[in-house]
Amino acid sequence: MDLKNKLRLGLWICSVWMVLVLCSCQSEGEKVEHVEAFIAENIMMNADGFSVPVGYKKVNSITNYEDNRGATQSRVRAIEDYYDSNGNFIITKVYDQSHKRLKNLQTEDTNNLEQEFDQPLTIHIPDDQTWKPVQLTDEQKDEVKAYVMKHTKNL
Repeated sequence: MDLKNKLRLGLWICSVWMVLVLCSCQSEGEKVEHVEAFIAENIMMNADGFSVPVGYKKVNSITNYEDNRGATQSRVRAIEDYYDSNGNFIITKVYDQSHKRLKNLQTEDTNNLEQEFDQPLTIHIPDDQTWKPVQLTDEQKDEVKAYVMKHTKNL
């Protein structure tokens, strides 16, 4: 093999190697997780079609979202304590909702699991109803995450 062909082969091998290295360094996709504690106004539609406040809910939640080449997946696990406008406890709903969409096959799968309780379960949310977001410390986020996962694992 002459020098010219050896150089061509070497450049070709180098090029293929570079492409393989760059492909292996690509991101696996986007993964996001939010752990939250908040109060939200609870609104219902009246007979005239207007939205009216009927109370509020305290929420501890974990939201996961993942988007990669093959699929988009989301999962929400939450504990919601419902109260009337006077601050009287009504009911607690614990749920685990997931959704997966396979991009290549254009198929979707949804799963909704829910359970109700007759006592409030949320943590790290004050009773002042200021509607301000609750600023959780990293330790509190870890506690909320573990607490929500514990209550949703057997749904």
